[in-house]
Amino acid sequence: MQPVELTSPLLRLDQPRPDDAQQVFEYCQDPVFEGYLAALPWPYRLEDATAFITGFVPAGWAGDTEYTWAVRAAGSPALLGVIGLGVPGAAATGSIGFWLGAPHRGRGLMAEAQRLVLDWAFGTGVCAAVHWECVAGNLASARTARTAGFSFTGQGPSQPAYRDGSHPMSWHGVLRATDDRVPHAGWPAEVVAG
Repeated sequence: MQPVELTSPLLRLDQPRPDDAQQVFEYCQDPVFEGYLAALPWPYRLEDATAFITGFVPAGWAGDTEYTWAVRAAGSPALLGVIGLGVPGAAATGSIGFWLGAPHRGRGLMAEAQRLVLDWAFGTGVCAAVHWECVAGNLASARTARTAGFSFTGQGPSQPAYRDGSHPMSWHGVLRATDDRVPHAGWPAEVVAG
């Protein structure tokens, strides 16, 4: 599939560019990322950011396995974060992952980015449901997923192996194309309390 740009009055999701590599590298020095981003090499190097942008992203679109976007404010070229939707093989269920650079968190940007990606995925029939997960305790990710309308499905080992081969305890959720997009009951109390 050719990359697709998604827009709203708040955000533009487009392709990460080679000149974004420095910003990706700088954001990914955040120690929070070491504990919460499964596949992120650690320590994270500029070469990792370049390989992500020039290798992983275009290969995912070309192979219809991983659709990745740069998150930018509408009308600005500055990179705020990244969001991706994985759809391995002919799976009916995709998986969503995302991060924002520390200066841009807490403003509802990722909830809007998720809405754009989910609307696109369900509207085009790319998948019928989307799985979300985060390491247990990652309140920011869980609150964003809850806001997007994901239903909490429980706690268990992570689906992807982390860089050390482990599967840490993680929170899991699902959103189906037919679900409403309102926060649902059943989330851990500390997620709802925020």
